[in-house]
Amino acid sequence: MAVVMMGFMALVSAQKPFAGTIKFHTHIEGTDDPNITSQGESDYSVQIFGNYTKTVRSIQEGFGITSITNGDAKNAVVILDIMGMGKYYIETPAEKIQEKMKNLNCTYDHTGEKKNIAGYECEKVNVTVTDMETDESESAVAYVSTAINSGADINFQQFPKLNGYPMRIEQKQDIDGTEVTIIIEATEVLPSKKIKQVDFLMPADAQDIKTNPELMKMLGMGGDDEDED
Repeated sequence: MAVVMMGFMALVSAQKPFAGTIKFHTHIEGTDDPNITSQGESDYSVQIFGNYTKTVRSIQEGFGITSITNGDAKNAVVILDIMGMGKYYIETPAEKIQEKMKNLNCTYDHTGEKKNIAGYECEKVNVTVTDMETDESESAVAYVSTAINSGADINFQQFPKLNGYPMRIEQKQDIDGTEVTIIIEATEVLPSKKIKQVDFLMPADAQDIKTNPELMKMLGMGGDDEDED
């Protein structure tokens, strides 16, 4: 009986989803121009519970953005917290995300190369995303950890069908005529049993952004006589 119970407890432990906060740092490599490097220097954090993520960013004083994704339901919501105006949300249902992704073909080359990032072993994966309508392709490098998440549901919006959670992403980009590499890398992982699924619900005081056409216009989303895309 003791052996059976130990096996059962081990199974339950193995199935328990990761819960915690991951801190990320973004920077630019490939140039010494401070006007360019300063554009990519930032820090943010991501809370994770299983296939749920909550990314919190401070854009500027008095303006914050929180992005919540639900990898089980495949939907997402962005919450704008604007000082003096309150909180507004932009919800993207699963059907709309699927519509945006249907013309994209994502391929993943698992290299087998390993890299330790913030204490977690990650595998290097070369990513290619091709627009099937234009044949235009973009490439990136992702270092994924199966210890944080071994499935693909958590990546439904950025890297669909890629198993493992990206702890580092490298992508080349042209900025003012200079080709640089933008790097997003985890700097610290803080597991926490205090993080629960309820933490990923939309705040009760957030309003639908469609109720504020003027704000939509300020953000380039239309408003008044225009509908949100």
